[in-house]
Amino acid sequence: MTSISISTTVPSSPTSPSTMSLPMSSITPPGSPPSPTMSMESIHGHPLQLETALQKQQRKLRVMIVDDNSINLAVLSRMLDHHFADTVELAAVMPSGVAALEKLNSEPVDLILMDIDMPELTGVETTAAIRQNSPERPILEENQKVPIIAVTTSDGDAQRELYLQVGMSDCVSKPIDIQKLRLAIESAFKSSVELADG
Repeated sequence: MTSISISTTVPSSPTSPSTMSLPMSSITPPGSPPSPTMSMESIHGHPLQLETALQKQQRKLRVMIVDDNSINLAVLSRMLDHHFADTVELAAVMPSGVAALEKLNSEPVDLILMDIDMPELTGVETTAAIRQNSPERPILEENQKVPIIAVTTSDGDAQRELYLQVGMSDCVSKPIDIQKLRLAIESAFKSSVELADG
């Protein structure tokens, strides 16, 4: 069985990265159900503004969305535009993990919203590839530590633990709750700023 070395952020010490080896078979989320199509009703409601760390930025956050479902991509794109227009810029909408890795080798982003259940490369495998930055799938240096939030129905305790182990920052369940998404983005961004500041 082939093992890969993955840089992880352990939940009990989010500012202290460590390196571990996981078998390739272990990075498939256990019992992952198919990813459903998000409803257009998800984008309704009053716009919310990000606060604290995000509002201090001199530019908008460049966000990449990765999902193999075109309707989910459209809904999440509109959701970001409707609720986070003042703080978020949609930098890329990618239909697969493979396409996301190619884009991340040419264009810097500040945050990735990652589906989990995708063909060819799952969200977990895509995240592992980003953190590992192998010669076969090179990534821009500034993208190797970008915050990644899982957006998925596969959100059990064991699955969430796996997402943290491969280097994800948080997990937001589908269908998406705007407040939870806002808090996840704020938390992921704040943690990345603290790590960068040392």
